[in-house]
Amino acid sequence: MEKSQWKVEVLLSGSWRGATSVLLSHDQFRIVVDTGLPHEEHQLLSALKKRGLQPGDIQMVVNTHYHVDHVMNNCLFPCSVICGPQQSFEWCNAVYTALREPDWKQRILEYYPETYDYASAEANMEKLRKFALRWWDVRRLGSATQFRWTETHALPEGLESLVTHGHVPAHLSLIVSGGPPRVVIAGDALMTRDHNAQVLTMIPYSRQQALRDRARILSLSGRIIPGHDDEFLVPEAGAVESIRCT
Repeated sequence: MEKSQWKVEVLLSGSWRGATSVLLSHDQFRIVVDTGLPHEEHQLLSALKKRGLQPGDIQMVVNTHYHVDHVMNNCLFPCSVICGPQQSFEWCNAVYTALREPDWKQRILEYYPETYDYASAEANMEKLRKFALRWWDVRRLGSATQFRWTETHALPEGLESLVTHGHVPAHLSLIVSGGPPRVVIAGDALMTRDHNAQVLTMIPYSRQQALRDRARILSLSGRIIPGHDDEFLVPEAGAVESIRCT
């Protein structure tokens, strides 16, 4: 595949609650990056239909990580290969299992050791726990036979994996090269353009690493597609353009 021929379209724009979903197309080969929450199923299918597509036309799903808001419509693509980081898959599964335990407030420290460094941490974790347990359903992740782990399987040519660890271990951001412009699908390594914007998601696995990941993404020029916000342009390294893409 020639790098310059990838087309990048946002299917679902990220919000304070919902994750961004992106369509990558190269001739007849199509990839959906992140699939959202169960109640967004109709929106995702409608976005594909507007482009003359249905789930059977998607050859691959890529998950940036396995938090509930990014993966719960994988099941809509039973004929697709599902690519993502195995470390993130196993880690997030373990987190959601721990949240079901009676001693979850202590168990969560195994995965988020900085939890109680945050103000109002206990109240916020209660809300996030309820949100996660409402929506998390391993049956919606897809069949085990579909999974190909990015630690051992290369992505298609023209797509570069950028491993970012601050949000969750082995979080995957994607660089679509061969533009111009280059496109960075940041996932939750860069949740929003405004660092102080509120998003309903888990705290970082590592706050300092998350800040480094954010700075790393913003140092790249091109179209930046955050995990929970509209896309924007960085025309040159470190200089964020003031007008969002539409």
